[in-house]
Amino acid sequence: MKRLLIAGTNSGVGKTTISTAIMAALDKVTPFKVGPDYIDPRFHEFVTENPSYNLDIFICGEEAVKKIFIDGSRRGNISIIEGVMGLYDGKNHDLDNGSSAHMARLLKTPVILVVDAEGASTSVAAKVLGYKLLDPRVKIGGVILNNVSSERLYELLKEGIERHTGIKCYGYFPPNPEVELGSRHLGLRQAEEIDDLKKKLSVLKEMAEKYLDLEGILEVAETEEVLESSYDFEGIRDSFKGLKVAIARDTAFSFYYRSNIELMEYAGMEITDFSPLNNEVVPEDTDFVYLGGGYPENFGGILEKNMRTKESIKGAYEKNIPIYAECGGFMYLTNGIRDKEGVYHEMCGLIDVDIEMKNRLNIRRFGYISFETADGLRGRAHEFHYSDISRVGDEKCYFDISKENGRKWQCGYTKENLLAGYPHIHFWGNIEFFKRLFERGRK
Repeated sequence: MKRLLIAGTNSGVGKTTISTAIMAALDKVTPFKVGPDYIDPRFHEFVTENPSYNLDIFICGEEAVKKIFIDGSRRGNISIIEGVMGLYDGKNHDLDNGSSAHMARLLKTPVILVVDAEGASTSVAAKVLGYKLLDPRVKIGGVILNNVSSERLYELLKEGIERHTGIKCYGYFPPNPEVELGSRHLGLRQAEEIDDLKKKLSVLKEMAEKYLDLEGILEVAETEEVLESSYDFEGIRDSFKGLKVAIARDTAFSFYYRSNIELMEYAGMEITDFSPLNNEVVPEDTDFVYLGGGYPENFGGILEKNMRTKESIKGAYEKNIPIYAECGGFMYLTNGIRDKEGVYHEMCGLIDVDIEMKNRLNIRRFGYISFETADGLRGRAHEFHYSDISRVGDEKCYFDISKENGRKWQCGYTKENLLAGYPHIHFWGNIEFFKRLFERGRK
């Protein structure tokens, strides 16, 4: 199985740009992303026309991650994993910390290290050597240099790196503002929102073919090491056969782990989509409504006016149809959202909570979390949002949440047949939560 993990020395070195370029230049790629990020996988899917899967050791555990990777890899000829942050950056300073390096070791996958070489010479070799020596169990199979102004400079840098580290270089990217992908929040903007995305991807593909040694990269990806997983679905197959689930899916609500959807299908659920942005209603025969995360705040005016959707969701609630919402979906079910310009947009009003957008990431409630539910389930999840709760009425909390640094809070409001909150929950790492959640629909 050909497989490769593309990692950066740190965030902002061009890892996503180069990963996307390589995916565009190669055939039949199955893409993956280390960590809980929803945005980069959308680019992967746009480029490869294949599903992109999140691989998260902290939330899912090692065996589940291996299973997701093994199953997903069958879709293509080569699996390309885009790393997260810097190669060794994880939840702490241990080497088994959920980082890209930890993932590379777990999946027995060689690493291509992306290094920003702007303004450096032999020091680049010292940097690469440090990454090689910190954990010799990680196989750094090659280096790609970014922001290199000329081929002559690249050859000089290449000679220094290969002499002092023994690691081969497989090309470089020159600075090119044409292929810059604008930022939204921490990640890239969603694929559908980028102007002239196809043109940018065409340029990236041309750059990969011109400046990278693609044949050499494919040789690095060749490995005879076999992966196996002991992960067990514990009787999940067809356990919810015939359960009809309506999922809110459009540009405002698009944050769903691909593995979650496939697990629902594996359990026999029948999934249909509806679009709040297009004022579509929840299908009549729905047994369960699922609203994922996204950017409802960017479409506040539209969502406020789309009364057919809001009334249909209220109607589903009144008919005792279970509703589950995460982050952006949770925000949509509240009384309303005050955007960064101070304009208040009325939402569904099913939860007596008001939301206010902030100019910066909510650092107090950001990153990996552990949770315990009101009915005794324990699990792990992730929070990432620029909004905060400005007012809350007499609502019951479902999650007791904690972080490794000792910070604690409550979230996840539950009433009757509704559960909604900020945490993003990967079902593979929280199987009991998955079963208990959808059991509501069967009842």
